[in-house]
Amino acid sequence: MKQKNLTDFLRTALIPAHRTMYVWGGGWEESGDLGRLGLNPKWYGFYKNSEADYDFKQHKFKKESGLDCSGYVGWVMTNYFGGGNYVTFADKQAELFAEIGLGTVIKNPRCFMPGDIVSGNGHVYIAAGQCADRSLILLHSSPPGVQLCAASARGTDSMAARLVKCYTEKYWPEWIEKFGFCVRGAEYTQGVKAFRRSKAVMSDPDCLCGRSAEKVLEILLKET
Repeated sequence: MKQKNLTDFLRTALIPAHRTMYVWGGGWEESGDLGRLGLNPKWYGFYKNSEADYDFKQHKFKKESGLDCSGYVGWVMTNYFGGGNYVTFADKQAELFAEIGLGTVIKNPRCFMPGDIVSGNGHVYIAAGQCADRSLILLHSSPPGVQLCAASARGTDSMAARLVKCYTEKYWPEWIEKFGFCVRGAEYTQGVKAFRRSKAVMSDPDCLCGRSAEKVLEILLKET
């Protein structure tokens, strides 16, 4: 059996990206998707029928139609480990993973590593790589949906934003045509907690943690 590793984890995180809408409560027990292995076919169908003006507030009770931020991170963990319940409130999710022995929590991290699960400010996401200008590339479920995203005080004028735009156009043209590409502000990286996996739980044979954010994306998407 192939040993689980960081590359597999981040590729698992990409599976629902740009094909799954943000739905409040999606991925929790009430949605019927808690602990689901694989994609729910309803997610993609709901995405295909959603328009550019998608407003998640109009679909709050369609919990089987997509994922919210903690439901998404929980789905990634369940599908990486092959089962289990990893869903809790966004602000507590990083600490949950540390409490069950999968790694440690770093408060107010000065930098982010690929695979870090970052909780705070009512949100949770998975870091994919940090650029030389300290802008961050991440994966999260945030309106309109599960997507690759950039976070920086510089907005669209950051290395991460340029990379996210480039990769979204290349690999998910239908998504970017409908919804554009995702950029968030510096609040995503301030006042947060980062869960960092134990190397015994998740190895890094491709040395993602020592590579540029651009190279990390090249490795993750080379088989797409």
